[in-house]
Amino acid sequence: MTTPSPDSAIVDRHATLTGRVSGDDLIVLGSLEGDLQLSGRLHTAAGSRLRAKVHASVVEIEGDFEGEIRAATLRVSATARARGTFVAERLVIQEGAVLEGAVQAPAVPEPPATRAAAAAEPSPPDAPAEPSEPPALDDPASAALPA
Repeated sequence: MTTPSPDSAIVDRHATLTGRVSGDDLIVLGSLEGDLQLSGRLHTAAGSRLRAKVHASVVEIEGDFEGEIRAATLRVSATARARGTFVAERLVIQEGAVLEGAVQAPAVPEPPATRAAAAAEPSPPDAPAEPSEPPALDDPASAALPA
């Protein structure tokens, strides 16, 4: 778990919170259901339950999550069970994590070296080339052609 800042709000392990939450950092140890608008970090501890629509800079999931997450960075730990829609600039999923639903992370641009190599490859031939002129009748090679 990330060390909480002195300004972090904490939902206690024995607490259940429902509603809209806004602020900087939030650590969820218990249960929370609602809409979260955070300018900082959301951390859901192992054993926590969160059913929410989340907008935050960084989201770290260790517990159970259901809903939608939009974040610059999303980290899903080995103890996490997450279902929903996930949109993030950076995504880290540890082995053992369960992530179900739609995931949208930006595509990594193709490196310039790969594009240059693809451009240098010869293009495949379109069709066999047609002879430019028919063989001459007095040509010995044309004598083998059926009449």
